[in-house]
Amino acid sequence: MRVVEEEFRYDHPPSAVFDLVGSGRFQVELLAELGGQDPEVLEESHTPSGGLLVVTRLRTGVEFPGFARKIVPPDTAVTHTYEWGPPLADGTVAGTWSTEIKGAPLLIGGTTAIRPEGDGAVHLYKGQIKASVPVIGGRLEVFALDNLRRDLAHSARFIADRLDVG
Repeated sequence: MRVVEEEFRYDHPPSAVFDLVGSGRFQVELLAELGGQDPEVLEESHTPSGGLLVVTRLRTGVEFPGFARKIVPPDTAVTHTYEWGPPLADGTVAGTWSTEIKGAPLLIGGTTAIRPEGDGAVHLYKGQIKASVPVIGGRLEVFALDNLRRDLAHSARFIADRLDVG
């Protein structure tokens, strides 16, 4: 199992960051920016608790290494799910995230939060990647973790640029 803990800071309040990243339309734009093919919103709805559920799917743009090609189909579908709770009194919005790569023996997901920090916000991701395949599982986890970290950093730059444009 591999652990991911990433933080990204923005010069905008949590509500502005959440209004952007909580939008299915924006998520589709972001997935396309990251190289995903045919991104689409599968669901965007309010939860009974007053939160938000956003589910997207795309065909992966990731080229898997040779050791993984036998177990992960090429051009596979990737489903991203974010379930956000309602905003807290201080403006924090917290939830869960998961990524399912169809046909891959990987569990990927964790928690996320956008909270106030000074005059801006910090977006936190915590989670894990676990492969359920012997022998190459560790290599598959490292590959997935490296890709996740790269995509999160690219996403943060894209989000910051969009927030600055307004």
